[in-house]
Amino acid sequence: MTATTDSGMRDRVAALMNGLGDHPVYGNEYFRILRDDPWTGPVYDFHRANFFHRTEGTVKGIAYVCAQAAAHDDRDTLVLFSHILNEETGDGRAEHCHEVLMEQAHNHYGEVEFGLPALTVRESRDSELLIPETVEYRDRTLELLTANYHRMLGVAMALQSHADPMLRTCRTAFRNARKNLPEKAFVDTVEVYFNVHVGDEGVEERHAADARQCVLNNCRTDADLAEVALGAERTLDVQLAMWSAMAKAVGAR
Repeated sequence: MTATTDSGMRDRVAALMNGLGDHPVYGNEYFRILRDDPWTGPVYDFHRANFFHRTEGTVKGIAYVCAQAAAHDDRDTLVLFSHILNEETGDGRAEHCHEVLMEQAHNHYGEVEFGLPALTVRESRDSELLIPETVEYRDRTLELLTANYHRMLGVAMALQSHADPMLRTCRTAFRNARKNLPEKAFVDTVEVYFNVHVGDEGVEERHAADARQCVLNNCRTDADLAEVALGAERTLDVQLAMWSAMAKAVGAR
């Protein structure tokens, strides 16, 4: 991969990345609730609708990064994010597409554990359970992605870095509330969605490392770094706002 040659810039990029790790989104109240308070049916239904709508934008965002990398002749970013996109879309097998696994896992769990009807990812766009902050999350991340190339890279880095702790926390919530599904059936039909991301291979950790490498490759000036920082910080801010609003809503249910 093409590396930044300026050691001072490498140090500043590293400092930014390390600083983002201290963002309060990683210790948000909703994650605590997911870890500590087993779901009821209404709370799970609420979580599913908002999680679906939030996560539907993932593949679209990655595809946009690939298109922009090609347009900017950024071969290294195109290679790395094309690999990420390929994994997200099932490595050429539609039934293994992560969005398909997400929908199937959540709906099977909701039916068996809580007697809930199925909800498609597309239907979640119009769900009455969606909160404004989830819609705002989608709108703001799209605005940040499409602002300019370096801001886009900051958004992508933030999202990829946030994915691993988010999915591990959600997997814990599913485990904590399981009562009716036998363990093997749970692993094979529900936990499979999380394990393709955060299993032994550490897929999301690799995706985050690849996104950081793309930032490092493209930061050559302080202006570049400032745009990356703005994209990353505002993405984590709007994600925190969504999780905080979900925690408040769950407390009222």
